[in-house]
Amino acid sequence: MRFTSKIVAVTVLIMSTMVVAIAQDIGKYKILNGKVYYNNVILHEANPNTIQDLGYGYAKDDENVWLDGKLLPLVDARSFRLKNSPTPPPPPSASNPLQSAGSALGDVISGILGVGATHKPPHHNGGNPVHEHIQQVRGYEIIGTKVYYNGTVVGNASAHSFKDLGCGYAKDSYRVYYCGVKLTDNPSRFTALTDGYAKDSFNVYYFGKKIKASTSGFKVLSDGYAKDAFDAYYCGKEVVGSSASTFKVTGNGYAKDNWETYYLGKKVR
Repeated sequence: MRFTSKIVAVTVLIMSTMVVAIAQDIGKYKILNGKVYYNNVILHEANPNTIQDLGYGYAKDDENVWLDGKLLPLVDARSFRLKNSPTPPPPPSASNPLQSAGSALGDVISGILGVGATHKPPHHNGGNPVHEHIQQVRGYEIIGTKVYYNGTVVGNASAHSFKDLGCGYAKDSYRVYYCGVKLTDNPSRFTALTDGYAKDSFNVYYFGKKIKASTSGFKVLSDGYAKDAFDAYYCGKEVVGSSASTFKVTGNGYAKDNWETYYLGKKVR
């Protein structure tokens, strides 16, 4: 009897180790000590107060979207949605008590870690899961004398003079809009650029949010990078310590100036 008990104890211990390993290997977003992690790697740009695990490896906060822990620089977090919710795991099999015990133990461990299983989307015969699972945004539409954004009336918009500028920006003769909400009352000087950037006479915007960049000499580079006469920016945030006069994008998230190399807006150390 004691021998049998030892075997059971060892089996449970092995199962526990396996489940912990599985729980750690699955792509997980979790918050620990006020920081957001994915597979034990800190996501420095993530806001722990607004981060959401969307499933299928996606997550977003109030400003950014991630896939498998990698920042998607040109995705608008405000309008980003998944068409389908993650599929719940199948119930434990009554004919397989070890599977049942392992699943239950996995649930407990996941609860302790504060994360849930990430369910990958099903196979799509070569289709792109990004395109198949992201909700398609209809954008602006003019019907009669009214302007709509994703089915909601854009208040006070002038259908006669309304122009869709792209990336959620639009304007009429009186106002500028972002995703259907009024942004400024200065349409004559407003210009939508690329990669989500825009500017008017006084301010620079990134996906509808005012950033600290100067309009003087401001230009969009590529891969989410931009610069003004003084500083460089990545996804609307200052690339700290960068030299705007020598700043260049080299591709695949990398950039450099005469002194430093940067990856996703951070110095490479």
